[in-house]
Formats: sequence, C-alpha cells, structure tokens
Amino acid sequence: MNQYLISNLQSQCVILAAGASLRLRPLTDSKPKCLLEVGGKALLERTIENVLDAGVKEIAIVIGYQGEMVREFVKRHFPQIHIHFIFNPDYAETNNAYSLLLAKRFLRNKRGNVRSGLILLDSDILFSSKLLPLLLNNPLQDCVAIRVSGEHNDEEIRVKADGYGNIVLIGKETPLNETYGESIGIEVFSAETTVHLIKILEQRVMSGVGRTEFYEVSFQEMINHGTQLKAIDVSAFPAIEIDTVEDLQLAERMNIV
Repeated sequence: MNQYLISNLQSQCVILAAGASLRLRPLTDSKPKCLLEVGGKALLERTIENVLDAGVKEIAIVIGYQGEMVREFVKRHFPQIHIHFIFNPDYAETNNAYSLLLAKRFLRNKRGNVRSGLILLDSDILFSSKLLPLLLNNPLQDCVAIRVSGEHNDEEIRVKADGYGNIVLIGKETPLNETYGESIGIEVFSAETTVHLIKILEQRVMSGVGRTEFYEVSFQEMINHGTQLKAIDVSAFPAIEIDTVEDLQLAERMNIV
C-alpha cells in the first residue's frame, strides 16, 4: 500500500444512492441509476473499487429507490467487505441533504462523537481512480473536487472561489460569470468539519427546509459561519455526473479508468 494512503485508513466514506433518477427513465424503471453500466461495469461497483483502492475500508451507502437491489448487488460483488446500508424511506419526497443526515449514526461512535473524517460521494459519478488519492493526499483537510476546465452551465453545482482557493459560493445560484468551476460531487472533510456539517443538516431538516435541499446548501452555511472549504481542481482526472441518457452515452466515450 502506498505510504500516503495509510493515514486515510480510518476515514469513513458515505455514498448517496437513494434517488429514483426520473430523468433517466425508462433506463431506471427497474433499476437504480447507480447500477447502470458504463463499459460493462456498474457505476456503484466502480465507485466502491475506487474507494477501496484509496485505502478506505469504512463505507456506508444510503439507499432508497430499489434499495434491496443495491444491497444484493453490493453483497454479491464485494462479499469480503462489510459495507453499511442506511435506508431512506422518504427518498421520493426528500433530497440528498436528508439522505446525508441519515448517515450520522454511522459517522459517530458509541459515545456519539464523530469518529474520523468524511469522504462524501454521490453514486452517479464516473470518475478516475486517481482522483480520490489526489484529494486524500492533499494537506488541506476540507476540500471539494472541482472541474475548472471546459464550459459551465446552469445545470451544474457551481463554485466561486477567492484568490486563495477558498470557496465563497457553492450552488446552482452561483452566477455563471463568477464561476470558478463545477463541484462534481466528491468531498473530503475533517472530523471537526463533519461535526459542524451534521449540526447544520439537523437544524435545517428540523426546520423543514432541509428535507428537500441539496447538501451544498449546508456547505454554504458552513462557509458563511467561517469554515474554509478549499476548491481542488481535478480537471486533469476525468469525471462525469450522469443525470441523462446523453450523459451516459458521453461516459461510454470517455473511457475513464
């Protein structure tokens, strides 16, 4: 194992895979998006392989739509790995912020304290196996993977950063003319920042607004409270979020390894 991976063995990874993926129907009529294949291999299988290859062994998957299918798939393809499953029964009425909050018990020890840092992944991303090691080897503890190169549009979760690489704005409301890049849905947070994030998620969900929000809204609140989240340019390592049939077709042509 590479030396730089040793310090990440205690990191915890949460993969969000609860959504019904309506924009990919009819492909997702009978299976969740994370089990769609690119290059003959399911997206979720590729993601878990990348996490394991990066030296991370503590993995939880938040499931919802066709959750039992996801559970059976993972157990069949990774029989030697103990992966935690967290069910979101309200997946049809909630968004990924709510799904992330459901993982708080996984992230805490028996005393209720967050055990270690968090690696957060959306399950609909096809990304290079070199990308996670880049983030985990970064001396900055709280970072968000950003695609800087190429064009950006209104569909993206866009980021504005200051001259030091600190994220100032994150979300679809970020003006296009102030956009530094697109957040691709991969983040690495310290234990301290994870505690802060859970508190904000709890407050927002209890107030009602958090149930249907993207988790980036809570990232923005952390930033507003003084947390520094670094924008890490991962443009050199191909990645694509798959939301549509066109995205799936493009992913097939990208040949990401």
